[in-house]
Amino acid sequence: MKKIALFLACAAILASCKQPEPEVPLEPELGTYLGTVTVEYAGSSFDNENISVRFLPSEDGKTASIEIQKIKFVPAMPVTIDVTIPDVSLATDPEAIYLWCDNVIPLAMGGEYPRYLVKGLTGRILGDELSFSLKFGDSPTAFKGTLQR
Repeated sequence: MKKIALFLACAAILASCKQPEPEVPLEPELGTYLGTVTVEYAGSSFDNENISVRFLPSEDGKTASIEIQKIKFVPAMPVTIDVTIPDVSLATDPEAIYLWCDNVIPLAMGGEYPRYLVKGLTGRILGDELSFSLKFGDSPTAFKGTLQR
């Protein structure tokens, strides 16, 4: 009888101990972020403010495209263009989504632009903020923006 009572007491103690819930990685979601793109060109920095960047994850959540909308890379550029960076790799954890790619040809105005090869892109989505940096050709470029709802 003592063994049964001891067993029931142990079972009650174990049942009262909560197991921590496993942390679930974030799911990449389509989003538009508004912020600033900073481009270093010819020894000086050029800020493009109020730039929209669309984050377009693949269905499986393993890759994404980043579309920078209506950008001028230098002040003397006569027009704005949309530039897409395809094949950005993604990794997630419960707090952030991490982005990276290297040696990816960007797309603009209906074609590829190998002269402005994307090198060393790294970034993350943390909460409502997207930030990333890369080189377009030899021009260091960075973006930081907030999700638009």
